[in-house]
Amino acid sequence: MRMRTLICRAALAALLAASPVAATVVDGIAAVVNGEIITLLELEKAGRAALDERLRAAPAAEQEQVRREVLRPLLDQLVLQRIQSQRARRAGIQVSAQEIDAAVANIREDNRLSEEMFDRLLQERGIDREEYRSQIQDQIRLSKLVKQEISARITVDDREVAAWFAEHLQEWRRPEKVRIRHLLVPLPAEASPGEIEAARVKAAALRARAVGGVDFADLVRAETPGVAPGSDPVSGEIARGELSPALELAAFALPLGGISEPVRGPAGFHLVQVVEKIPAYEPALEDLRASIEQKIVERKTRERFDGWIKQIRAESLVEIRY
Repeated sequence: MRMRTLICRAALAALLAASPVAATVVDGIAAVVNGEIITLLELEKAGRAALDERLRAAPAAEQEQVRREVLRPLLDQLVLQRIQSQRARRAGIQVSAQEIDAAVANIREDNRLSEEMFDRLLQERGIDREEYRSQIQDQIRLSKLVKQEISARITVDDREVAAWFAEHLQEWRRPEKVRIRHLLVPLPAEASPGEIEAARVKAAALRARAVGGVDFADLVRAETPGVAPGSDPVSGEIARGELSPALELAAFALPLGGISEPVRGPAGFHLVQVVEKIPAYEPALEDLRASIEQKIVERKTRERFDGWIKQIRAESLVEIRY
């Protein structure tokens, strides 16, 4: 799943950033990487979107300087990509047509693009399908290379798993929750003793009707303005601490389907029916071990990636000509 996400993001970003080459560029050599050439046309095409934007705003006398400011850092990226591609080929890393098909399908699915929309986007960016599939193939191959040369060599011991579990336990822990139906018999702000007693009696009578078999949801709909006929007035999940103390005490003490006694609050008398009880979840380390190990591997991979890039760059013969 992690590899799929990275490939989808990188591929879509490349597609959206690309644009048709707007001018004829005299080709030449931008760099030579272990005997393989990166051409000026490749460099210009990779940087076309950013280059067009900067050149439109630059005076004619400064355009060559702007061109170099945009393309020179990009050339370093292309050199690193070429080094990784060469290394992946030497390692015999293969990418099947089925893997490319699946990646392209995932990109369309994740970004809600139909076949027609996807083809139109490629056409607008001046990229044919085979060229795009080649880009996807390179990204999958490089992902496999990183996994083979970095991730697969990372070890995770029990001490690291236990430390991660303790540090992130709160992210997995879930408190006890309930879902309720709620009925309020309202009181005015300055209610008289008589009004208070009348509201209490009404709330008690409504509870007696519900206990006697009347559907509590029907009572809520009848007594609550704005509740749509036929709807089920059930709350979302409510954790401890999200209700007033008196209502919380009543809601969490009730059995499933139970209806509280009238609970006095500032706004009036409340009746609560418990529709669902969701027990607290306290995860065990072993339940999460696989997930924790994966997260630690991903973190260590990120930490080691820059060093790995510097290493393979130093091991390569690179001649920059631009």
